[in-house]
Amino acid sequence: MKRTLKDLPLQEITLRKYEEPSKNLDKRELSRRFLLSIGLLNPGESRDVIVDIFTELLKARGQKKHLQADDVVGLLKGKAGASVPNVRRQLRRLKELKFVEQSADGYRISEFGDVSRIVDNFLDSFLVRPALERLKQYAAEVDKV
Repeated sequence: MKRTLKDLPLQEITLRKYEEPSKNLDKRELSRRFLLSIGLLNPGESRDVIVDIFTELLKARGQKKHLQADDVVGLLKGKAGASVPNVRRQLRRLKELKFVEQSADGYRISEFGDVSRIVDNFLDSFLVRPALERLKQYAAEVDKV
């Protein structure tokens, strides 16, 4: 039996450009716009518990504190989508893009570091540049045809 190759991406990232951040945005709205910009949240999506999770991790970063999934659920008590399985799923999504790391102590923003450093060191270097290079290869092949 012959196998067929499926059009499955090796990696995927969504980037959106929004207006520049203004000084009057609160932490949650800044987190929301950031997550919208990198595709972890979609425009108009009402289930935005990932924004609250990311915001809580940013708060914990300032205190050099790890958070367990259960801790996050407790902090988001009463918020739609704040169940333990969903919180773990959202933490996994943040972890896949290297914004969050997990240890025996719990979850934290990677190395309690700056988010901009993570964007520079991981997103730009390992996701965006290789994707653009592959896009250029496809463009060159399309031009040959």
